[in-house]
Amino acid sequence: MTHRNIDIHVEEIQREGYTIIPDVMSPAEIDATRRAIDETLAFEENLGRKLGTQSNDLRMVFEAHGKHPHFHGLALRNPEPLLVSRRILGDDMVCYNLTIRVPMPSGKKDTSKYGGHLHVDWDKYTVTPFAGGKHYPMGIQSAWCVSAFEERTGATMVWPGSHLSGDAPYADAATVPAGHVIAEAPAGSVILWDSALWHTGGTNSDVDPRYTVIAYFQRGWIKGVNDANRRVSPAARAAMSIEERRLYGMEPTIPPNSHIRDMDPAQLAALTHEEKVVMGFAEY
Repeated sequence: MTHRNIDIHVEEIQREGYTIIPDVMSPAEIDATRRAIDETLAFEENLGRKLGTQSNDLRMVFEAHGKHPHFHGLALRNPEPLLVSRRILGDDMVCYNLTIRVPMPSGKKDTSKYGGHLHVDWDKYTVTPFAGGKHYPMGIQSAWCVSAFEERTGATMVWPGSHLSGDAPYADAATVPAGHVIAEAPAGSVILWDSALWHTGGTNSDVDPRYTVIAYFQRGWIKGVNDANRRVSPAARAAMSIEERRLYGMEPTIPPNSHIRDMDPAQLAALTHEEKVVMGFAEY
């Protein structure tokens, strides 16, 4: 992706609140991702149906990056959405979570808390602090279109410019305010939107499930509700590369105090645990 293309997508997010990047995933990546989704859904199906994360209308898996190796490096293998999101959120941006979301072809919409009601993402830190003032982007949501996003498949509805309103709507799913557009995109695309943008999922009235991976990117200095190291198993963390763990906020970072900045990587690696305690960045 050229700098000009990055600029165009960044400007669209800043102005409209969302953008669509085409041809992010190759046909082979789409097929592999679909298989990984099916395998992960099948593994969790019994408990998922018991707990409500899977139903005849919607099937979901939370923290998918820790549950199937295919998802460890999905965003890194297909980096265009990362390049755009990092331009807005900074190079230390992290992927806070990665969710599988598959609306089923039931012609119905789950209106529970898992159903994608009209909302913004994480309003308590993406909207509320800036109410009455100037919007400041704190997170970027990304929908990876493993299937085509079309009106009949229940593509995401977005309200252009609403990320600048300073308001967070919470309405009954049956009540759709005016001013929305349907973010249609072919399979292989990725839809990015400012997490303060009003949006909701549509109803899948097609004949096939709509396969989607949702990756939420946020500024690296935001403390999430959950500790990533506690949500991903030790085995999954060990199977990830350093770059993958860094993306998911699981790789320790070194505080930028002057004593540490003056050390090169070899000197840092040679420090004992006791020496790291003195320097203030020991791991326990």
